[in-house]
Amino acid sequence: MNPAIISALAALGGSSVGALAPVLSNFVLQRSVTQRDLLNRQISQRGTLYSDFINEASRIYAKSVTNNLEEMDELVSLYALVSRIRLMASEPVVRAAEAFVKLIVTHYGEPNLTVEQIRSAALSAKAEPLDVFSLACRKELRMILKRGELSATIGS
Repeated sequence: MNPAIISALAALGGSSVGALAPVLSNFVLQRSVTQRDLLNRQISQRGTLYSDFINEASRIYAKSVTNNLEEMDELVSLYALVSRIRLMASEPVVRAAEAFVKLIVTHYGEPNLTVEQIRSAALSAKAEPLDVFSLACRKELRMILKRGELSATIGS
């Protein structure tokens, strides 16, 4: 083979590899940034949704132990939040949300509590009715964050 052709092919090959390296490096870097942004957005969306559920459920729970059910709108909004949670959340979070809604519905069917009964319940183990839901959410968010850290180390 002609040495001039070999030399030309080597030069073209070397410049092609040299030009491809930054493109490939940029692709890997951009992919990592995109995954991290997606992960942050997912955590933020779930955190907002879970916070909305906790606020609404707490308010309705307090009413359920002291009042009778007068308007279905409150329960409808809570069921809507549970349905939104079903779209994104893990099974333990969904089960905890559904169980809390059932607890609220149960309280609406029982006699209203007096101030003394509410005080004794607050001082007993029943003081944290949303603890199962909150703990399931925290565990899920940590798992998502850990999964993101794992994929970031694999991508590096």
